[in-house]
Amino acid sequence: MAWDKGLEGGSPAHTFAATKEQVVRSVAGPGSGKSFAIGRRISRLIEEGQDPKKILAITFTRTAAKDLRDDIAKLEVNGSTDVIAHTVHSHALSILMQAQVIEHTGRTPRMILDHEIAPALRDLKDPRFGNIDNKKLLKDQYLAAWATLQTDEAGNVKDPIQEAFQTELIDWMKRHGGMLVGEVIPVAIDYLRNNPASPAIGRYDAILVDEYQDLNKSEQEFIKLVRGDAASLVIVGDDDQSIYGFKFAHPDGIRSVDQLHGAYTDVPFNQCRRCPKTVTRMASSLIAKNPNRTLGELIPFDGNQDGIVDIVQWKSVDNEIKGIPQVVARAIADAKLEPADVLILTPRRLIGYQLRDELNKLDIPTRSYFRESSIKKKTAQITYSQLVLAAFPNDLVSLRFLLGAGGSNYRAPQYALLEQYASANKISIIDAINAAADKAIKITGVTTLVSAYHTLRDQMDAVRKQMESDPEKLFESCFPTDDESKVDLFELSEIYSDILSETEPYSGTTPDEFSVWLSDFVGTFQKEVANPEIPEDIDHVRIMSLHSSKGLSSKLVVVASQIDELIPGKDETARHIEEQRRLFYVAITRCKASEDYPGRLIISSFLELPGNLAVQMGIPAKSNRPRKVRATRYLNDFSNVAPKPKRGETLLD
Repeated sequence: MAWDKGLEGGSPAHTFAATKEQVVRSVAGPGSGKSFAIGRRISRLIEEGQDPKKILAITFTRTAAKDLRDDIAKLEVNGSTDVIAHTVHSHALSILMQAQVIEHTGRTPRMILDHEIAPALRDLKDPRFGNIDNKKLLKDQYLAAWATLQTDEAGNVKDPIQEAFQTELIDWMKRHGGMLVGEVIPVAIDYLRNNPASPAIGRYDAILVDEYQDLNKSEQEFIKLVRGDAASLVIVGDDDQSIYGFKFAHPDGIRSVDQLHGAYTDVPFNQCRRCPKTVTRMASSLIAKNPNRTLGELIPFDGNQDGIVDIVQWKSVDNEIKGIPQVVARAIADAKLEPADVLILTPRRLIGYQLRDELNKLDIPTRSYFRESSIKKKTAQITYSQLVLAAFPNDLVSLRFLLGAGGSNYRAPQYALLEQYASANKISIIDAINAAADKAIKITGVTTLVSAYHTLRDQMDAVRKQMESDPEKLFESCFPTDDESKVDLFELSEIYSDILSETEPYSGTTPDEFSVWLSDFVGTFQKEVANPEIPEDIDHVRIMSLHSSKGLSSKLVVVASQIDELIPGKDETARHIEEQRRLFYVAITRCKASEDYPGRLIISSFLELPGNLAVQMGIPAKSNRPRKVRATRYLNDFSNVAPKPKRGETLLD
């Protein structure tokens, strides 16, 4: 099919796909058809003779990358499957994994997660670094400095303590063969800046970047370096949807594209084709309250219905948790919606889990996807690291965490003795502790560490045997099974189950074949935990955080627990208030209209919650007294385009 078939001349999609300017910026509102337009532009490039292997599409998530490839394939353009579609992180990782780059940088691109770096902070002994909290701060400052490119600023002077900390931390990671997730882009930038002749620079003739507003300064700089001098560049995004300030997202980058890339042509997308008209008007009124915006008014699509919008408040959080599942059950029964058509968003997983359980009680299949919290609890951290070490017995990062996980201060003094012995005898840490465990050598002062390793080896053997015989029963056989642990492991076990369902069962006959199968499986598991995605094929109601909903849409969207104490929360700075407004904007625009359903949005709040639950969610309260709360202030931003709030119980009348 021709790239322009069905495209109206002069429309934003046609202009975007057709323009041959060297740099194009497209500020695209939610549901405005920019993904469709990106596919058509790539199709035009291929039809006009562009080598698809020299087209790079940078997307925000792996799912978005796959969706883009699928969209292009549907247009039946020869060579479309050869287009390179990566996340910015995965593209940087692909550069770092090349042997010559590993040799040049001395870094191993094995991702170290937050819990895995905890022992390293105990192993750094310089008294200038202070206590563990100060070391965490120094680590965060190190990553923040890279994310915001502080070192590129004129007059920047390195703090000597910060510089010493950075040197020792990087040395620890080199010895243990790992890299912080937040280091991938910086290390790649460092390599590309020092090696301007690298084939990774200028490799592509055309680069398209989606969700540019969610990239931080270093990620935007990385794209500039990869582009080189000649590639055409298309930047797509929307500063109104920048919701990752905690990851140092740099929305000013899309407002000032010329600072990095020179003159550009603008092709805006300001008509929301996804949302019902009422939702679009509400969203436009809401986001208009933020200053320094780029897009302007969001325009409803004439072909959509007005949709159904309910703004409700319950007497208590318990009433909300009981009421919303009943509303969803009734909507599924009355409107002939499928569970997969329902998306529930909540700012706290504690509420999300209760909503999930209530829906399951009503025989409505439901799953929660609070995967940013999948390994926050120690039980989940140990389980994750045990699975990694079972597949990769020489993984020093996992070994170090597990050796210290059961002891005070992560057994740092004993581990230092183990490292010293290994270094002095020119053997690896793995070989040293194995020899000590087998009583082939004796290392003074590490008795407790060796005892912990004995237990760990037995656990690893049990995990490997279970994975070989019946991997579906791994969690119930090898990991904690009490009620509290099941809650802590829920998200992790769901990720495991998703991967297992998409993996060919082990069918080999030799230990080597099993090792290859296991390492492939666990490698995928590591990637998914580090950069979680929502499964594409669903048959259930989805419950997740507002942040996780980016890129999704659904016929029925419930934005629950929208109380001012959480949205926006206690931070009253203008920057936070504006970003939380953008987060609310993103949440409500997940609602989509379709030919068979007008689209429905429910915004829910409550007046009271138990004090202990408030404390758990970070809301100031006395744990033994109910905490009064109020609906989010952002309801006022809808002006007169939204229906008036009503009691939640009216939805059940």
